[in-house]
Amino acid sequence: MIVEIILFAVGLVLLIKGSDYFVEAASRVAKGFGVSEFIIALVLASIATTLPEVTVSAISSYQGNPDIALGNAIGSALANIALILGVSALLRPLSVEKTAWKNSLFMVGVTAYAGLLMYDGTIGRLDGLSLILIYFGFLYYLYRKHMTLEELPEGGRGNPRRDALIMLASGLVVVTGAKLVVDSAVTIARAYGVPEVVIGLTMVSIGTSLPEFTNSLMATIKRLPNISVGNIIGANILDVLMVIGIASLINPIRVDATVFTFTLPLTLLVMGLLTAVLRLTGRIDRVTAGIFLAIYGYFLYVYSTG
Repeated sequence: MIVEIILFAVGLVLLIKGSDYFVEAASRVAKGFGVSEFIIALVLASIATTLPEVTVSAISSYQGNPDIALGNAIGSALANIALILGVSALLRPLSVEKTAWKNSLFMVGVTAYAGLLMYDGTIGRLDGLSLILIYFGFLYYLYRKHMTLEELPEGGRGNPRRDALIMLASGLVVVTGAKLVVDSAVTIARAYGVPEVVIGLTMVSIGTSLPEFTNSLMATIKRLPNISVGNIIGANILDVLMVIGIASLINPIRVDATVFTFTLPLTLLVMGLLTAVLRLTGRIDRVTAGIFLAIYGYFLYVYSTG
């Protein structure tokens, strides 16, 4: 038990310090490449925190368990908005740039498209390929629209490529810390007789979103709301397009009825609400944060009693 407590503490330190470096590096990268903090968080930050999830889903699919990826991707997308942005905006309202709502709308669109692919009960290889191609098309669009490095003045832009490596490395540190925290917490909880359903609903389900959680909270604390929101929207787009896409490309996914009839509609609801408030007000206030958290509380209640 002492070892588990030590691992928990080490994981917590890695989470906090890694997120600190991660957020600061993301801000420097944005300035260095001449793009907004939101766009950097939308792409690089989300890749850094979601890449392990993509890898795990791919391995699970290769080993004959592709269905895990679907529930994980949709559940993480719900938690990212309803829980993480809910807590972050409750701490401090998040005002973001005007392009945020357009990327949020794209997130709704690709999630709805994934929902259409689920309608017949299976996400096949061609379906998965289409999701992956959409993601690369999205990256190409962002590159053509926002990358303006050649137009930057020679002085004062630092070393954005080095900072990008620092950001990616610190993202991996955050992911490692999250794994240590979750694994040790589960072991400790079981030792104290905490019911498995409670462990599953809290530590395990939230654990996959812990890197996004700490990064968004740190960005909120440092008054960098564009990084906080951009990281979440980017992670959700990557979850839907790449986590599901790669897993189904390796092995077709059988769609669980609960995911399609309950988790997906609830996820689309919070995505739609996020897009609406960003379009109308350009910010996530505490009232919206309260609504998000209430929805996530409802999700946990239904899941635990069902």
